[in-house]
Amino acid sequence: MAVSLTLEALRNQLGFSGQAGLWKFIALVFALLNLKNIPFAWHVSASPITPLLTTLTQHQIRLLKGLFTHIRSSRVRLASNTGPSALFQPMITSSRSGLLECDYNLHKSNSTYFSDFDVGRLELLVSLCGHGIDKTRKELAKEGKQSFAIVLGGVSCNFKREIKPYEGFELWTRILCWDNKWLYVIGHFVKKGTVKPKAYTLQPWKKSRTAKAKTNGHAVNGEIAKEGPHPAIFASGIAKYVFKKGRLTIPPEHVLRASELLPPKPADHETPPVSMTPNQEATSVDTTAASLVKTVTPGNAGEIMAASLTAGFADSDDWTWERVEEERKRGMRIAEIYSGLDALNGEFTGEGVPVLGQY
Repeated sequence: MAVSLTLEALRNQLGFSGQAGLWKFIALVFALLNLKNIPFAWHVSASPITPLLTTLTQHQIRLLKGLFTHIRSSRVRLASNTGPSALFQPMITSSRSGLLECDYNLHKSNSTYFSDFDVGRLELLVSLCGHGIDKTRKELAKEGKQSFAIVLGGVSCNFKREIKPYEGFELWTRILCWDNKWLYVIGHFVKKGTVKPKAYTLQPWKKSRTAKAKTNGHAVNGEIAKEGPHPAIFASGIAKYVFKKGRLTIPPEHVLRASELLPPKPADHETPPVSMTPNQEATSVDTTAASLVKTVTPGNAGEIMAASLTAGFADSDDWTWERVEEERKRGMRIAEIYSGLDALNGEFTGEGVPVLGQY
């Protein structure tokens, strides 16, 4: 009886009593089930009260958790001195496809993949490069008043399978490669719990488990993929970033080196400019899954990028400059095809042509 009175008092206190209270409760449950999609959960109005949000998160409250969590992780990484061995390792971000993310086909809407990819990329870059970005920003502060910025230059996504309402998924995001202007980042949307990593660099207390799901010839603990893209993949995306100080472009290599992610390089080495990576096969043993395909073309680029989910890097932590450069060149074969989409701008015909209408 006392418990019943207590519950009744609690309902009254929360405003959930009566028929109106029932609807309030249903609305609250609905909001909790779609927490990542409720109004203002993604965007914040720019105001003098929120300068920190405006500066660091580009008005995206959803990124705050990842931002502060991985600033801390970045410090842990530096303390543990993981260095170049962590450069190409993926960051896993878990989520679910809420009802408000689904379209009339009752699966995750294509447009919503980009917002999740945005979160995954921020967590990756802050965790890996947070220290280097801050160090670079302070160095460049002496050269003028222009602000240091990380600008998204483009993003694309290739869809393989649908994500159903409230189905769990993981976003595996990692650095693919870089040239003198762009840093390329890829992300794989993967069925939750299917692929298990061999180890957790920033969370050594976690233990990897062997997945029991059928993988169609794919090993799930870092072995090389045997038969095309991993069957757990829902979609794969690629994005490119440029580091800017006003009109000055900062090479990604500068930021990566400031982040203590690059080994010493030969004195005569120079990173090729945009879309000018040598078109040749690696001379040493290539342990990545994509090495199984000799030539990257627009027709198989998506398959190769998907295969990179299970890229089997050697167990050795000896990431020399030659090994890093070999992996960078391999990634550039995919990135150059993606960069070819810049030609789309030339397809705009502009004025003086008939159109179907304007509505």
